[in-house]
Amino acid sequence: MNNDIQLDVRGLPPPEPMEQVLDILPQINNGEKRLRMLIDREPIPLFRILESEQFEYSIRKQPDYSYEVIIWKKA
Repeated sequence: MNNDIQLDVRGLPPPEPMEQVLDILPQINNGEKRLRMLIDREPIPLFRILESEQFEYSIRKQPDYSYEVIIWKKA
């Protein structure tokens, strides 16, 4: 079962990607749901917010030079 929330914000200008992520974060709970975001730049300002709000993340550069960011709540 895949409980990932999919969010593709490629092509959106700042601050829309961050606003969309922040709107979704309350839906992410301990291990049950994660956010899988596709974005066309590394969202460095978002990482500081995630860390301060007790979220973890992984980031992977895609072949098309976009990024896949997986976000989940710390246990």
